[in-house]
Amino acid sequence: MSKMKWMAGSCFALALALLAWGCAGKAGPVAPLNAMTGEHPASWIQTHYTEYIKAPAQCQSCHGSTSDATQAGGISKVSCFTCHTAVNHPANWADPLQHGRAGAQLAPSSDPKVMAGFAHCAKCHGTTYAGGIASSCKACHTKAPHPDKPWVGTSLLKSNHVQTDIGNAAECAKCHLAGANSTMKPLTTPPAGTAPGCFNETLCHGTNIKR
Repeated sequence: MSKMKWMAGSCFALALALLAWGCAGKAGPVAPLNAMTGEHPASWIQTHYTEYIKAPAQCQSCHGSTSDATQAGGISKVSCFTCHTAVNHPANWADPLQHGRAGAQLAPSSDPKVMAGFAHCAKCHGTTYAGGIASSCKACHTKAPHPDKPWVGTSLLKSNHVQTDIGNAAECAKCHLAGANSTMKPLTTPPAGTAPGCFNETLCHGTNIKR
């Protein structure tokens, strides 16, 4: 290897190490970085939000703002908004007419940019909404997961189950599979492996119930 190539390679490696050190100096051990590449481990995508909740500043030191997309990117040039439309909940999210309807009345999406469907809520609030890496839904919803009666009503003017998007049936099945915890029971048992649905005997209603 020529001396020139060796020097160029050494400078490049040093630059990467300095970049990683600059991030790691603020990030701390919960956000591991490879000192030579400046990258997180391959599995980091699966756990990064858990660590972000613990110390948001560790991500901001490399990725820039987590509240303003125009100020995001930081020294890593990788913006959190590349995958997320909002890193935290949007303004007024505590309003039940906003977060409740986004959870129940919208179909779930695999796109992390789309805050919709109960499954999206479960990522942070736990599979049974009792905690997870965020607060328990039951801290506010003492009758969780449903609002006050008449939850079983059919009025479109009030929050009740007829407004729930059918795509959320898999989440409802966690409590109501085969009519559990309900006064409504399916009349027949569907074939094994039938995906949860509102009108296929897997939850509370049979095929004879029309919406």
